[in-house]
Amino acid sequence: MIKKLMAALAFASAMGGAQAAVLLTEDFEDVSALPGQGWVFNNASMPPGIAPGWVQGNPDVFPAQRFPAEPANAYIASSFESAAPGGILDDRLFTPLFSLTNGAIATFYLRAGPEEGFSDIVIYGYTEGSTDPADFIESMVVTAPKDGWRQYTLTINPLEGVMGRLGFVHTGPEATSNYVGLDTLRINTLREPPAGVPEPASLLIFGIGMAGLAAVRRRG
Repeated sequence: MIKKLMAALAFASAMGGAQAAVLLTEDFEDVSALPGQGWVFNNASMPPGIAPGWVQGNPDVFPAQRFPAEPANAYIASSFESAAPGGILDDRLFTPLFSLTNGAIATFYLRAGPEEGFSDIVIYGYTEGSTDPADFIESMVVTAPKDGWRQYTLTINPLEGVMGRLGFVHTGPEATSNYVGLDTLRINTLREPPAGVPEPASLLIFGIGMAGLAAVRRRG
């Protein structure tokens, strides 16, 4: 019986190690803390406006994607005020570095302000560590929806030994832009880690389980 339980634990540990790993998760509950975590903000709008760039979400415009499970302002936002009147928006946001060795699949949500007559354009893509949108290896251009949060996905193929960033750019003429929010960002590895190389958490669980069985065996 003990041998069967130990074999089951070993199998569970191996299976746990085969799951995709979490590279980055962000719900934007405290945007002010992001620079200290490796996020890069750059309002390159010409000329710049009175807004500093990407900021904490404004619940008076719309609530966070997971509200009420999270605070109503728990998202990050960019507005037309990042550029001066008559200017061009170029409001940039880049994630911290993450490994591309096992590839990555990123999911996130975008939403625009509900007012008619405006169009909020977001360019998103990934780089090999650069924080310049000109270095996007792959990118997409979308118009953020006004009728609610919409999920988007970006898949990155494995690049051995390369560190990457995901970037977002709120762009377009100031006169026709309004307000856009970004929320619920998740980045996981695209492929499973190599067989027989469990994640540290799996090793810990396996070790605790084996120790527990050994204790039972000694007492038996």
